[in-house]
Amino acid sequence: MNNLIKKAILIFQTLSLLLLISCSEKDIVEPNPEPVYNTVFKDKLFKNGFNLRSTNEANPGLVGKLDYDGQAIGNPVWNIGQWNCINNDLLDANYNFVNNQHEYLVGTNGNKVTVNTTDGTITLELNTSTEYGLNGITHDPRREGEPWPTLLLEYEIPKSEIVKISDKQEIRMKVDYNVHKLEDKMMPSTTNPDLHSAQFQWFITVQNRNVSSVEFGRYIWFGFNFQDKRFDYAPYYAAQDGGKENNTGAFIYMPDMRPLMSSQGKAELNKEFSVDIDVLPIIREAFDLAQKRNFLTKTIWEDLYIGASNIGWEVPGTYDVAVDIHKIDIVFR
Repeated sequence: MNNLIKKAILIFQTLSLLLLISCSEKDIVEPNPEPVYNTVFKDKLFKNGFNLRSTNEANPGLVGKLDYDGQAIGNPVWNIGQWNCINNDLLDANYNFVNNQHEYLVGTNGNKVTVNTTDGTITLELNTSTEYGLNGITHDPRREGEPWPTLLLEYEIPKSEIVKISDKQEIRMKVDYNVHKLEDKMMPSTTNPDLHSAQFQWFITVQNRNVSSVEFGRYIWFGFNFQDKRFDYAPYYAAQDGGKENNTGAFIYMPDMRPLMSSQGKAELNKEFSVDIDVLPIIREAFDLAQKRNFLTKTIWEDLYIGASNIGWEVPGTYDVAVDIHKIDIVFR
């Protein structure tokens, strides 16, 4: 074999090897990188304690702090709302440090807030049997148009950090929880499902924050009804806020919980639930429906931001309830 042929074979082999390497590199599928999310909430272990709101729903301003008997390490970024808990004002609660938890208890069987600042678990216990018929503003059973007690964990997003909705790929609401107490204290044969229930819910405000808009500051309540005394899965609800004297008049949108929670099973006591839902498309549905019903008709999608959050109990009936919230966050990208 002469040198010319040998050189041709060598060139052919080299080119074949290079082609094989090139094809192999193309066939390698690079794994998709994990999405990187930004988080909304700060102090998720609640080490800074809480600001405390008034029990007066008509004037629910801040009245004090729950600072773990002076042990909180900074200024609170979370609030505790306690509207219409006239007999259970946490401002008068007894503080104890029990089982590595900070505990605020009103009296011996009143409302209780317990916080574990190591793992971020907070327990909200609302005992309305110490309110209805005893607080001077409601009867037992509650009557139509009367207010009801609430116990809420609230977060107001700082103005510089409010979350613009229209430029996001995902907005995920995430919470792990366990409802471990729901005791029926209604008087016999008095329950009216149109007036009486106990609801563990999570709401955010979807608000017009365009200062040039004529509807600047107006908002939608968007939320999830995780536990409702009347249902295995809380149904879809969309209507104007009403039913009591001091309502906001804003549009409320809550999706049907069955398709969202059916993989984990119906709402029930002493069961751990873990929620992680991309709410961006559902917020779009809520906004479109709100406009069809003549809310925020001068607002565009690009005007909308998430401005605040509250999670906890609304109890328009004589029920004693408690929930452990293990983790909670809103993340986006």
